[in-house]
Amino acid sequence: MVATATFGLSACGEGNEATSDAAAGAATQVGAEGGPQVAGAAALNIADGPDVCFRAIAQHLGPDAKVAEINSFFSSGEAIDSSDDEPQGQLTVCSVQYQDPADARKLLGTSMNVQTGEFEAPSRIDITVTGGDASEFKLADYIIPLAQVNAAGLAPFMEAQKGPMGKIYSSFAWSGVRLMSPGVFSDVHVLRLDIDGRLATNDIKESGYAEFAVDGTTLKSNNLEP
Repeated sequence: MVATATFGLSACGEGNEATSDAAAGAATQVGAEGGPQVAGAAALNIADGPDVCFRAIAQHLGPDAKVAEINSFFSSGEAIDSSDDEPQGQLTVCSVQYQDPADARKLLGTSMNVQTGEFEAPSRIDITVTGGDASEFKLADYIIPLAQVNAAGLAPFMEAQKGPMGKIYSSFAWSGVRLMSPGVFSDVHVLRLDIDGRLATNDIKESGYAEFAVDGTTLKSNNLEP
């Protein structure tokens, strides 16, 4: 029997807030392809690639940074979500939790100011272990080198979904690309792709997601359809 533990991440100090759950397991290591450099904040849009936030983080921290989680969210547009004021596809959140290069036992977190394209000063993230022996916790089980995460690999899948999703939704948008840390439902890191749309049958707003291995091409679960 494999013993598992759940730990919560909570930010200390100013400039970052994050929470997550994780369970013990080794991260799958898969090679990633490099992407173009991020040119500037004003142009950050999912149309530039599903990895646009990941590239910005790699540019900021370096591709060898070891990350626990990455969150990138994009506006669905006012026609789909009345609370979204930004144009459809515009990056609204880009944040990362990563191993402190000065102390391998600790996590740091930072978020991009999407107006300027600059990342805020990092904040320490406290790790709380629940449901297990805190003395046996190893941060190495919950981080992965950023260079091994290929969010760009999601692009062909997204393109292939235009037809199927167009039959379900009168309009839809990709609203999130995330690197999820090992947790209750997976003992390895996964990439999660989120969708928001208006159902063609009754104009009700619905959401869905699909999960992939970190290579960005191996589909693990498909819950895009409502």
